[in-house]
Amino acid sequence: MNSQEKVLSCYNQVAGDYAAERWDELSKKHFDRLLLKEFAFVNKDKGLCADFGCGPGQTTRFLYDHGVKNIIGVDLSPAMIEAAGKLSPQIKFETGDLLRISYPSGHLGSAVAFYAIVHFTKEQVRKCFEEINRVLKTGGGFLFSFHAGDEIVHFDKARDKEVDVDLFFFKTEDIIALLEEGGFNIIDAIERRPYEEVEYQSRRAYIWAEKK
Repeated sequence: MNSQEKVLSCYNQVAGDYAAERWDELSKKHFDRLLLKEFAFVNKDKGLCADFGCGPGQTTRFLYDHGVKNIIGVDLSPAMIEAAGKLSPQIKFETGDLLRISYPSGHLGSAVAFYAIVHFTKEQVRKCFEEINRVLKTGGGFLFSFHAGDEIVHFDKARDKEVDVDLFFFKTEDIIALLEEGGFNIIDAIERRPYEEVEYQSRRAYIWAEKK
């Protein structure tokens, strides 16, 4: 199990390299762009959108550029938030914990979380979904992605930095069950093959859900 301190240490160390590597990644991910554009179109006028686990803000910025002007990026790592603020000074970014979201109930019109659950155990994912459901308005959209499968991959190196974190894969049907337990309706659930030479070679899963 990853401690929050281990995850925080990892991403604080690699923030600069991560931002340089990931900032333009969506230009090489056709499917992700299509999905995010549709999510932006549907949710741009529904209130504040939070991009949880925003990293250097590449997804936040994409949504902003496609009409979601009322948006905030949230990440556990202060170093990632600093990098995001430099890359997109017109957007607000702040630190935050997905297991203890600071917003009041019903505060958000929509939320995205691309790969934000990858360091969570199943029980932490359940808690995360409960928290996101709590802070969404009724009918609020939630779009997120994760690595599809049932394995755990350990990393002790990241961008030549020493780290100690596990990457959790989840079966899509298990994640759907957790969402439904947490008060969501499922709009879409899709898997795709990884893009070669662009990303880690795992199957990718995307779920678009809506608060009941």
